[in-house]
Amino acid sequence: MKGRIDALLSRLARPQGAAGDAERLLVWLRLAIGLAVLLPVLFVAAFAWHSFDEATAEAQRTLEGTARAAEEHAVRVMDRNDVVMQQMVRVLKDDDDASIRAREPQLHELARAILVRFPDIRSLSVWSGEGKPLVSTLFFPVPHGVSRVDWDYFRWGHRSGEAGLLTRGLLIDEASGERLFRMTRLRRPARGRAGGEIELLFSPSEFNEPYRRLTEGDGAGSVAMVNSEGVIVANWPPTSPVGTRLHAGSRLLQRIGAGEPRGVLTQDVFLPGDRRFAAFRKVGDHPLFIATVQDAAAVLAGWQRQVLVLGIIVLPVTIALVLASWLALRRTLREIEARQRLSEESRQRLVAEESLRHAQRLDALGQLAGGLAHDFNNLLAIVSSSAELLGKVLPGAAARPELASIRRAAQRGAKLTRRLLAFFRRQALHPERVVVGSALDDMLDVLRTTAGTGIALNIDVHVDTPPIEVDAAELEIALINLVANARDAMRGAGRIDIQARRARPGEGPDGRAARYAAISVSDSGEGMSAETLNHAFEPFFTTKPVGSGTGLGLSQVFGFCEQSAGSVKVTSELHVGTTVCMFLPVSAEELPAEVPAGAPAPLSARVLLVQRGSDDPSPLTDILRKHGCAVASADSVREAERLVVAEKGSFDAVLVCAPAGEPEVAALVSRLHRREPGLPVVLVGSPSGVAPAELIGILSKVISAHRPAGRLH
Repeated sequence: MKGRIDALLSRLARPQGAAGDAERLLVWLRLAIGLAVLLPVLFVAAFAWHSFDEATAEAQRTLEGTARAAEEHAVRVMDRNDVVMQQMVRVLKDDDDASIRAREPQLHELARAILVRFPDIRSLSVWSGEGKPLVSTLFFPVPHGVSRVDWDYFRWGHRSGEAGLLTRGLLIDEASGERLFRMTRLRRPARGRAGGEIELLFSPSEFNEPYRRLTEGDGAGSVAMVNSEGVIVANWPPTSPVGTRLHAGSRLLQRIGAGEPRGVLTQDVFLPGDRRFAAFRKVGDHPLFIATVQDAAAVLAGWQRQVLVLGIIVLPVTIALVLASWLALRRTLREIEARQRLSEESRQRLVAEESLRHAQRLDALGQLAGGLAHDFNNLLAIVSSSAELLGKVLPGAAARPELASIRRAAQRGAKLTRRLLAFFRRQALHPERVVVGSALDDMLDVLRTTAGTGIALNIDVHVDTPPIEVDAAELEIALINLVANARDAMRGAGRIDIQARRARPGEGPDGRAARYAAISVSDSGEGMSAETLNHAFEPFFTTKPVGSGTGLGLSQVFGFCEQSAGSVKVTSELHVGTTVCMFLPVSAEELPAEVPAGAPAPLSARVLLVQRGSDDPSPLTDILRKHGCAVASADSVREAERLVVAEKGSFDAVLVCAPAGEPEVAALVSRLHRREPGLPVVLVGSPSGVAPAELIGILSKVISAHRPAGRLH
């Protein structure tokens, strides 16, 4: 890359193709920075996506394997329970309820013998069709007064009308409070009517140990058995109590309700917003389901570690690539900026050299034209004086048309030399205060006559246009020349706008808008090309046909503005029009007063001026007000004391104009000190002998320190 950068930078020195090569180089470098960031990010993202899929797939395989193992265990338990009840069915044969009651002692012992091998089975009972107990491992003899016919789960079993194995809900052992799982098998005697049922109760806690072994070594995993109604029958670890019903928004409950025998879940397993992975399977033909669950955080922990390690490896490489590309871009930008500055400096130097040559040509032309104008003016003076002399010496010569022609030619020649001398600033001007609006009003008829009948002339003088200080006659000539040029550019039809206003910031020779007024003349003519615009102010340069102009109109305007300490600016666009704007100095009377360096800042204070026996305003009043003070006057010591008392706290200082040794002055200072201890008092011996800057400086100091105590200066 460095070799290509150096090769492209070397081409920037050539004028052709430099900008395009620089732009292409910058595009490539910025693209390199973007790729240095984008490619590692895409690589890490692709790896993260792929490894995420692998992690979730592995977690699902593990959960399905655990669910399959738990299902096999549950099927074995349920099949065993069914075998126990079938043994009881074979023992009962087709005996009716009376026969079973007669054999109760024998059947009770037989049932207890069957359950000895299965400690998790809590009871084995035989019930009549009317819901009365016939045989039970829990009681002997059974309480014949008990009836279960109105129990929901008893009615449910008989309504099903099935002779096979039934599972239904959980019962609570009243003696121990333990939740027990109920399984039943209907008895059908030979006569074809329901003959009651055989009931087996066993504890779901017996599933905990197998489930614990299945989830051993993975604290985030759990196994639960749920019936078809969403009731938790058994679970490990016991995060939810046995008998808890799943939330209606549980996706596991929804999938069970849809009749799916198995499946996997990635969210909302037990509750909405549940961030866990799960696999579920139906337990054989029983309305029971095994669900194995694992937290998403545990599933994704390994994946997150892999992505983090890869990110730690890729990050320094990415930073190095970005830094290298950024340094290359920065170096390239510096090189391009340096070459652009060099090119701009070369261009400015060429422009300056061309301007210097142009100025030298104008100066040489000015020297020649100025000398010729003076010599020509001397010849015109001889011709004019000779014509006057002939008119007086020869009888009747003054009325001859030939002599009048000589006088007119001499006058036109004088005007021509005057224009030449004005351009080259060799003619003395007589500046005076000119109110622009009044001057334009006075010239309105002349300007309209100059513009002609087919051209609309509009004059707009802004209200804030200040008076200017120029030679009024030269200003009139300049405006007439500009209007005449505008008229010729429009070929007898169009619009001329003369506008006067205060200069805006940045306009004028030195950019100080407050010192200049702008008078512009705009037309809707053909405009000038850039080449013509470069020669617009040169003397004798004209685009008019031969004999139609001297080329001195804009030259006179240029010379007038320069000699008046102003400037002129022309803007033009082909087929749109031209605007010539003269920036002329504002009258000295209208300029804002300049604050000399080191002058004190405005005080913004209220001062009581005490001056005895004088009806005329003191010069100190003007000095104080000029420096931002509000002044209250008192012509006696008593009046001063009264004002201080009446307006206590409103004065920042008291200025006493009287000799310091007078007793009344000392008494006034003493009384003021008692009335308002923090009020400073300044004594001025003679108003006419006070230096304003010194007085304001003293007042500024005492006022700034006037809070601690009053002082006498």
